[in-house]
This record gives sequence, C-alpha cells and structure tokens, in this order.
Amino acid sequence: MTKYLYLGVFGLFLLVSPLQAQEMNTSLEGTVYDAQSKIPLIGAIIQIETDPVNRQASQGDGSFRFNLAKTEKVKANISYLGYKALTTLLEPGKQNRIYLEPDETSLSAVEIQGDKIRDEGTRSLSISNIGREEISRNTTASLGTLLSGIQGVSFASFGSNIQLPIIHGLYGNRILILNNGFKHGFQNWGSDHAPEIDIQAAESISVVKGAAAVRYGPDALGGAVITESHSLPLQTRLNGSVNSGFQTNGRGFNAGFNLAEGYERLSWNVGGNVNIVGDRHSPDYMLTNTGAREYSFYSGAKYRIRDNLVLRGNYSFMRQNLGILRASIGSSGAALIRNFEAERPVIIRDFSYDINEPNQFVTHHLASIKLDWNPSEENYFSFRYAFQSNAREEYDVRRNADLPIIDLNLNTHDIQADWTHQLSDRIRGVIGGQVLLQSNGNNPGTSVTPFIPNYESFRASAFWVETLSYQRSEWEFGVRYDYERNSVAGRERTQVPFSDLFTFSNFSAAIGYVNQLTERTTFRSNLGTGWRPPNMAELYSFGQHEARQLFGLLRYEEDTEGNLRNDRVIPLSESKVEAEQSYKWVNELEIIGQRSRFSTSFYANYIANFIFWRPIGVVGTLRGPMPTYIFDQANAFFTGVDLTYEWSHNTNWESRMGGSFIWSQNVERNEPLINQPPINLNYELKYSKRNIGPFDRVEVALQPMYTFRQFQAPREIAIRDLIEGNVTINLDSEIFDFMAPPPGYFLLNGFARAERGKMGLSLQVHNGLNTRYRDYLNAMRFFADDLGRNIILNVHYKF
Repeated sequence: MTKYLYLGVFGLFLLVSPLQAQEMNTSLEGTVYDAQSKIPLIGAIIQIETDPVNRQASQGDGSFRFNLAKTEKVKANISYLGYKALTTLLEPGKQNRIYLEPDETSLSAVEIQGDKIRDEGTRSLSISNIGREEISRNTTASLGTLLSGIQGVSFASFGSNIQLPIIHGLYGNRILILNNGFKHGFQNWGSDHAPEIDIQAAESISVVKGAAAVRYGPDALGGAVITESHSLPLQTRLNGSVNSGFQTNGRGFNAGFNLAEGYERLSWNVGGNVNIVGDRHSPDYMLTNTGAREYSFYSGAKYRIRDNLVLRGNYSFMRQNLGILRASIGSSGAALIRNFEAERPVIIRDFSYDINEPNQFVTHHLASIKLDWNPSEENYFSFRYAFQSNAREEYDVRRNADLPIIDLNLNTHDIQADWTHQLSDRIRGVIGGQVLLQSNGNNPGTSVTPFIPNYESFRASAFWVETLSYQRSEWEFGVRYDYERNSVAGRERTQVPFSDLFTFSNFSAAIGYVNQLTERTTFRSNLGTGWRPPNMAELYSFGQHEARQLFGLLRYEEDTEGNLRNDRVIPLSESKVEAEQSYKWVNELEIIGQRSRFSTSFYANYIANFIFWRPIGVVGTLRGPMPTYIFDQANAFFTGVDLTYEWSHNTNWESRMGGSFIWSQNVERNEPLINQPPINLNYELKYSKRNIGPFDRVEVALQPMYTFRQFQAPREIAIRDLIEGNVTINLDSEIFDFMAPPPGYFLLNGFARAERGKMGLSLQVHNGLNTRYRDYLNAMRFFADDLGRNIILNVHYKF
C-alpha cells in the first residue's frame, strides 16, 4: 500500500510543476558596486521581491542579468556580506547601477576577509549550506539528522540517540567536522560515537562534498562539515531569544536561550540548551532504555583592537547521557538468537525517563582564541588556537555495572595560521599551516583490558592553494604535506605491556575548475588526491564494545590452520597495514532559471587500502556469545550522483525534489562493501504567505520520502547458523552480514510555522503515517523497528 501512496505523492508534483516553455525576451541588467571604492562586488545576491526563487549572484565584473516577461519596473533586494542590504526599483532595458554601503556596525574589513578565507581552496568543490533559520527550527535534531536533508548526505546511527553524517558513502574519520574552525576532538571511531556538538550554537553549517583533503587535511578524505558560531555584530543593543518545545515520541522537552550585545569595539553572546527525552517507541512497542539527557552552554566575545585587527574568543560545553536499546544485549547463545530472530524486542518495559546500562556519558569542552589581521586589501592573516577536552564513559550490562567498561580522556591542542593574499586582479590564494597534538588516556578501574591503548599523536601540516581567474572561469591548484607521529602504550590480552612508535607522511594535490557557462549556468570540477592514516581504534580495538566485539588490524592474525588468534599485538612495522590513498573526481552543474534551480553532481572515488570493519562470526565472552567484527583493508571504488530540482509554481507555492544514488565495490574481491547508503528520493511541497489572518508569515510543507532496499549488500548468514556451528568462516571467506537488508520504506514528514511579531510557533511531524520500518544504516535494525510517529511543538520569542 505504501508503494502506491509513494507513487501517488510523487506523481502529484509532476502535475503541479510549471511548464515554462514561454520565451522570455525582456532583459533586466545591471552592476553592483562598493559605494565607497566603486569596485564591482562579486557574488552579491540579487533577488526579485515578488518572486523569491528568481535570484542571481553577480559575476566577476559585478554584473547580473535576468530575463523577464514584463517591461515595468520591478522591486529587488540586493545583499552582500559586510554591506547594508538594499531594496530598490530596477528598470528593464537599461543598465542599472547599484551601490552598496559597507555595514560598519556589523563587520569590519578583517571580518569580511575572514569569511572569504573559507572559500579559498574550495571554490571548485560542491558545497551546501544550512542557515540560521533552518537550524533554529530544528531544536531537537542532531548534527547527523539535520545534515541528512542535503543531497548526498545521510547518516549512520546506533539507535535513536547516536548519528554520524555520511558523505558519498564515507563517514567517521573520513569526514572532518570543523567546530568553529577547529577539528572536533572526540572519540571519532565506529558508528556508535556521535560528535558532541550543539547545533543551536551555530550561525550556519556547511557541507563540503569533495576531495577537501588539500584544504583541510587527512580527515577530510570524504568531505567536511563546517559549523560557524554566531557572528557577534558590534554596536547592537541587547537582544536575544528564548525557545521551548515538546515532542510526543519519548515525551521529551527542550528549552534554550541566547543573549547578545555589541558596543563600539566589543561584542559578546551567551546561550544554552537542555534536551530531556524518555524511552522512545516504534509504531507497535516501547524501545526500552532509549532516553537521553543533553545540556549545553556556549559563549563568545569579540574585541576590535583596530579597524584592521580583531580578537575573538569562544567557549562551548556539552554533556550527554545517552541510552542504548536494552534488547541489543544478550546473556547467552539462546538469548542472542532470540534477540536477532524475534519480531519484537525480547525486553520491553513501561515508559521511563531512567537511563540504565547500556549507556554513554560524555562531556566535551572547547575553548578557542582567534586573531585576524588585515594590513592591506591584498593581505589577510589569521592566527588560531583551541584546546579541547573530551571525557567518555561507557557502561554495559554486567556484574560490575556501576564501573564503566570504557573510560577515556582525550585532550587536543590545535594551532593554525593562514595567509590569504591577492597577487593581482586574477591571482589570489592562501598559504597555511597547522600543528595538532592529541593525548588519549585510559582511566584505571574498568576491570577489563582497555578497548584502545593510551597514545600521543603529533601532526604537522602545510598547504598552499592558488586561484587563477580568467574571464568567466577559474582554475584552482593546491598542494599539501602532512607528517604524523604516534606513540602507543597498552596491554595485550595476557596483560603484558606493549608499546610502539611509528610515523606517517604524505603529499596531497588537487586541481579544480569553475566555469560560468552562461549568466545562469555554472560548472565545477575538482580532481584531488588525499590520504588518511589508520586511527587508533582501527589498529588496536580489542574486545567488547556496546552490542558487539571488535578487533583492530594489529590485534588479530591467522595461524597455520586458518584460525584467528588475538593473544599478541603486532608491531606496525611487522604488519601489512598501509595508509589509505584516495583519488576523487567531483563534477557539479548548476542551472538557475527564472523560477527554478537545478543542480546535479557526479563523483567517482577510488581508495587504495580502504579500512572497514566486517563480521567474522560469533565469539564467546564472559557475558555470553557476541557478534564479532574485525577491521580489514581492501581497494575500494565509490561512484554516485546527487540531484536537486527546485522551482516556484507561483508567489506562494514552491517545490523541491532530490535524490541520491551510490554504488560501491571491493574491487580486490569483486564483492560489495557493507553499510553503504541505499538509494533515496525526497520531495517537498511548501506553501508560504505573508499577512494571513493574525500572522505576519505562515509556512506549511509536506515532505514525502522513499528509501529503497539496499540491493548491493553482502550475503546473509544467520546468527543461529554461526552459534550452532553450521558455517565455517575465516579471513578468506566471502563477506557477509548477520541479517539481510530490510525492505524499502516510505515516510511522510511535514511542518507548519507561523510568526506574529517577535513570537513564533512551529509544528513538525516525523513519520506521520506511523510506518513500521527498519533502516539499513541503523545498527539497532537487528533488534527492533525504528521510531514511530513523532510530533514536535516549539515556541520561540525574539527580543
């Protein structure tokens, strides 16, 4: 039935989509200038007020051109970062000259340059942005779920509380998460550790989908997620906002606030959020022990020392207590079989706000300071330092349940320096360097062998990117060198101490091309190499972790009879472990029509020595048999396409359709990779209107989506056959999974928003049809259905 409903809804947008075959023959042209210097402004946004979708960015010479069906004057809104927005009348058939005044109360020249620096080295990459409005109305969303609305981005989850963003099939240490300009220093391994970031502390969030390793480093092998804190404008009166909300699934409630003020040279802000949720439920039953408690605080200050020198500091804090589905834990072989084979979880209890074992307790601190200096229009320098402290405790169902089974402290020091320069009208670039130091320590008292050892890591990096502009095109060239040294100390299974010292180094390079084919059509292409050394979990994982056992590349070996041994740690120099090497090509075509926008990107990515974890069987433990995985290496290939089409039917109705497809393969063994995103299609039909009834603005949207069954998945070997010894598995065996991919599913989501003065009200609905489904990328699919209907009500007030 849901398949027919899905086809019907997607057929609806075809009926209402506009047929725009009429030829537009009246041109609206002009140029945007800086009012003081009279220099043309590149990238200023010109938007026709009566048609919000009809917008353009000014070209390299500041010019723009629209094709219109009417000849009378039209009202347009023109905006550009660091300048006062302007609303004016433009006359078709004439050369309109537009002058924007610099906004001295919000951004100095240093800050304008500070925004431009993020573009250097990424202009030829595919970049998507989520603005403050979208962030503020998703008060209960995690970073992973928020980003999943972008084509080519999905998320891997470990239940309802833990989500990791996936970009083009890659996640974890291959996706760099920049928290206010710094690599987020957390235990970034596995699918069961999510970044401890409060999205409400961000002004904007950008996703770089491409080979960003040259600009951002080895962790950006698959792309980057960049969160930017609030801008802290000067000379603004005390202002802020408060919000509060409730959600039905989990009976959760949330509240938050933000305050900001700016003087002539000093500005500051402070904010915080709390989110408390009880046990979630599927359409048919409770999901026991899936509650969460999250508390966050953030603050920032900016001081303009001189007009060309700005000092800024930020601090953020987050504490989480995240429950994990109780039914994912079994105490015997028979119990494990029941957990996997039962249609309903074996353990279902009444609703509760209590969070018991298994659970994760995490605390994260980030303190940073940044100095920006703009000695001339052609030169801009930025110096940054950050310290992060991440404490993680994980608890399991066992005899000493009050003791954490994993107890880690990770400290990170991050030092960066960049020089952005413009050598001529056609050549500009950025040269930068970074030093990253990390120290990870296990706290004693867990009564088990540490899952990963103590280690210290030192990384030094330098990069150079230059951009050459010529007429309507740009060429981008970049190189980077990284050196990494690691010192490791831990214990073998027999508790004998071990230690190791090893280094990695690599050169990376990229070339990019951007061509403004017409006033409305842009083509981008980027070809880049990248690399990534194996992280400590991939090398040294040992033992039980959540609902499975996991062994790193240096913690197992095969004996002469083909059996796996884990009684010693292999020195890296004696192993075959290599760093990953990536070669990625991304192409994007964007067409902006009178009432529409079309974007498509195609990518291909070959990764040598690709590191992944795969099932190897079921192994007995003191707690009972557990699904067991090992890390492995192979050459892999990824290719896919992302599509987005937006159009405005009329002044009030808008539509957006998108889809993503990825194909991946272990090319060495000609077999599929595990845990790759299936095909996804989504559609949004939105109605918006100003001054309706008592409200200043109203928006209502319907958001159907369909996720296909993952047809490119490994074979299935049932957990029963492994426990009963009906199947023999070794390192040479074909890859398998413990359960076949779940069927495809259709979800109907939506939202409604209304604003009146400073007050706003929003209503979101997820899984409105209360569909029963399991998501292939959710590790809890082995044990339970995914979340049922959830209605989220949020009220906010700005002052």
